[in-house]
Amino acid sequence: MEITSAEEIMILLSSMDKEHSVARIYVPGIGEFTIVLQKKEGNNGAAAEERIPAAGLTRNPYV
Repeated sequence: MEITSAEEIMILLSSMDKEHSVARIYVPGIGEFTIVLQKKEGNNGAAAEERIPAAGLTRNPYV
């Protein structure tokens, strides 16, 4: 997936979950990246939902 704005990458990250935990992106002029979500150690799985004020999106608890 080609990323051309910060909003696109925020939408991609917000949509990731346990089943969709790997994403490959291409940033023009910079290169290709693989994003992998990993569960934090000591996390009890009951992460509180947070808002990201700049983007107006809900924070993904797996990020």
